[in-house]
Amino acid sequence: MVGASARQGSPGNVVWRNLGGFPGEVIPVTPSSAEIDGIRAYPSLREVPGHVDLAVVAVPASAARDVVRDAVAAGVGACVIVSAGFAETGEAGAELQAEMVRIAREGGVLLVGPNCLGVQNCDIPLNASLSAGAARGGGGISVITQSGSYAMALNALSEDEGVNFAIAYSSGNRCDVDDAEVIDHVRTDPRTKVICAFLESLGNGELFVEVARRTTAVKPLIVNAVGRSEAGARAAASHTAALAANRRSWDDVLTSVGVVVTRSGLEMLDAARVLSTQPLPTGARAAIITNSGGTGTELSDLLADEGIVLPELSPALRAKLDELLPGYASSANPVDITPIWTRFAELYPAVLELLARSGEVDIVIPVLLHRSAENADVASALVAKVDELRRDDIQTSVYVCWVARRSAWPVAAGLHEAGIPCFEWPARTARAVGHAVRYADYRRAIEGSELPASPVPVALPVGVGIDADVTQEFVVSHGIPVVETAVCDWADDAVAQAEMIGYPVVAKVHHPNLLHKSDVGGVRVGLADANQLRSAATYLLALAPGAQVLIQQQVRGIELVVGGLSDETLGPIVAFGLGGVLVEVLDDVSFAPAHLDQRMAADLVSRPRGSSILNGVRGSAPVDRVAIEELVMSVGRLMATYPEIAELDLNPIMAGPDGVVAVDVRLIRRDETDRI
Repeated sequence: MVGASARQGSPGNVVWRNLGGFPGEVIPVTPSSAEIDGIRAYPSLREVPGHVDLAVVAVPASAARDVVRDAVAAGVGACVIVSAGFAETGEAGAELQAEMVRIAREGGVLLVGPNCLGVQNCDIPLNASLSAGAARGGGGISVITQSGSYAMALNALSEDEGVNFAIAYSSGNRCDVDDAEVIDHVRTDPRTKVICAFLESLGNGELFVEVARRTTAVKPLIVNAVGRSEAGARAAASHTAALAANRRSWDDVLTSVGVVVTRSGLEMLDAARVLSTQPLPTGARAAIITNSGGTGTELSDLLADEGIVLPELSPALRAKLDELLPGYASSANPVDITPIWTRFAELYPAVLELLARSGEVDIVIPVLLHRSAENADVASALVAKVDELRRDDIQTSVYVCWVARRSAWPVAAGLHEAGIPCFEWPARTARAVGHAVRYADYRRAIEGSELPASPVPVALPVGVGIDADVTQEFVVSHGIPVVETAVCDWADDAVAQAEMIGYPVVAKVHHPNLLHKSDVGGVRVGLADANQLRSAATYLLALAPGAQVLIQQQVRGIELVVGGLSDETLGPIVAFGLGGVLVEVLDDVSFAPAHLDQRMAADLVSRPRGSSILNGVRGSAPVDRVAIEELVMSVGRLMATYPEIAELDLNPIMAGPDGVVAVDVRLIRRDETDRI
């Protein structure tokens, strides 16, 4: 403990006290005292005898750099720097932090922080943090957080709601060790059942996505991301970039690789509880047990919002339930046992058993409210029944919705301790259960599947993104169908090309400064003869010095957009949406990482709200979805193969029963973005 102090309330004293529970050796390092609490202190790390595994540093920022030098000289494995005063304070602090990182990396010392709360390994226990107390171990939830306040809150959550943890890691300024590296580590930690990440930024986003993909294949990863920055000024250069300049692109990309994305830290920890304590739901069929019709109905509606169905129970099952229930009760789903409070401890577990063993539902949610929630016998009976079901290998998931006074919370805490997650009010319950169902669906979907090998990045050919002919030939050679296009420099040439293509044709302006053609009247459709085309071409060529005109045969179909973007945070991503030129108005677009397979492509195509239009409406034939999925994968391979592509827009794409074809291609190189 570097900066250990006997002065009450100082950071060095708080961390020193927290380290008191560590079963190994803890050595104080400070030049200001010969001993701390009767333990010999050393003036520097260089003078500590023997090997030091970890140095926890709580000294002023101006002294931290020298402490890291001492750590290098002493062969210390890692430093957790809780000190503040670095990059978060401005340019001078950033320079100090960069110098500290340089010293550490050259000397082989890992740095956690600075400006962090510290780390806890709850099972050892090791509390190398500024936390007011230690989170309880044995829970299997590991938390990586950039927010010190959330790291601090874990102890309170342990005490108040009976949530136990494995590892609590506060990354702070994240100057050296990336959050993705920590997630990759706890992915293989047998004590960790669920990983939570509370993030203000992604650091190396491309690495994060790849680590997330590996992690969600074996255990849940839950992310709550806040403070995501908007994309840079170049985001207006293409539809794809403009649409990606929002929080949804993060959520879409992470969800596509199986991450459970939540909207708040509380929701994140609720999801962690359902995923760390109960078997994954085997489907989305739920049954509710309640003693209040209104609460059961509210929960039913909220579950439906999460895509969870309450099936009608079979006559045989209802007959068995009716034998148990009072005559005025309801054996429909929700099962309403009525406020017969004298029989609550009998009926709740009995109904739970019938439902769980029936094979007709995947999830059972007892609603405990008022008398049933405050009766410890009811909770004990439910715990005993769930234990019996597990002994008999009945894997139906069980979650409790709890509605009662906070003074009765010890009853709910008993359920938590027994591994039955209990949530206050229907809204929290439904949202948490929804996350469990969606993650289980993802795990089933990827079972046995493997991604194709990542493309090997290569240089973008000369002329691509600058010359229209070269660009079209380039994308066609990579599996992207494009409508036949002629590039013309004068009106007579446009007429000659149209004669070969066949009327009706479309004429479009082509110029590097006129990227959004429709905005300047740069698209003329339905040109039926040479006179109409000559007039249109003359107008388009005059829109800007050096402009050309593109001539295409007019094609019809459902207008779609497929795009690619080299996102500065997430790396290469792809987008799919509906609407063509109206795509930004409709805002019905979804995103995925560029490296995707057929399953991910199909999921991307099905995600927009209006995707059902692809199945055919009002007698029209369905479009060729496989062709759309192949196009999405081709764009993804292109983005992953050529890092020099900043943006790629295929808009609109015309989709029909016989395939898809792009009628406008816009490719922007990285070296063009400054000019744009």
